[in-house]
Amino acid sequence: MATYSQEDFERIATAIGKDVIDVLRHENRFEAEALWYRLNRQAPKAPARIAPSVMNKKMKQIANDARNLLGHLEVHDPREAPDGPGAIALLEYLASAEDSTEDDVIQATARVGRLVEILDSIDAARELERRAEKAAQDALQIGKLIVPKVHQGDDADNTWIADMMPVFKQITGREPGISVGAPGSDDEGIPGGPLIRFMEAAGKPLGIEYSPHAWRSRLRRVLDDCKN
Repeated sequence: MATYSQEDFERIATAIGKDVIDVLRHENRFEAEALWYRLNRQAPKAPARIAPSVMNKKMKQIANDARNLLGHLEVHDPREAPDGPGAIALLEYLASAEDSTEDDVIQATARVGRLVEILDSIDAARELERRAEKAAQDALQIGKLIVPKVHQGDDADNTWIADMMPVFKQITGREPGISVGAPGSDDEGIPGGPLIRFMEAAGKPLGIEYSPHAWRSRLRRVLDDCKN
């Protein structure tokens, strides 16, 4: 079920003085960040991310082990795995195990072959993924707007704020910043501006609500972390 309604998007557009169509272009991003926010709120502690180099090494080891297993089963091409072990004697011996049949052995061999094919596909797609990520980064030009290195207070809220800043920049074309009511005005000294109004409107469907001064404090913290 979607988090944001048409009314929510209209409220966000009004808050930053844009047409609702400009906001709706990023609907998927709003929903994705809402999902991550809820997951982060539910998790007692965010799981550590495995470095790509470590994951790559693990995947290669799994692929090699799976190929070795197929070799022991005398299957020399993963595409032949659905036919079962290459030697009839092996098939008969494995099928002789308790509660096992030849069909069970053939299906298990096929799964190993399929695993090798999947890992090979991941490896082949890795270069395309790397290029796509670089293209997206270049297009968005939000390299400095990253998740803060150190979170204080509510991690889920701070992470959501940091992730939504690039969305604000994409929609408005402005660098995220905070303004304060000018002396002599009705809102003298009160934090405001498009960024705070955007966060207020975008956070409302998620139950993220703060006073203007609390928004300024959190936004300053995130902006400072992004500069460091």
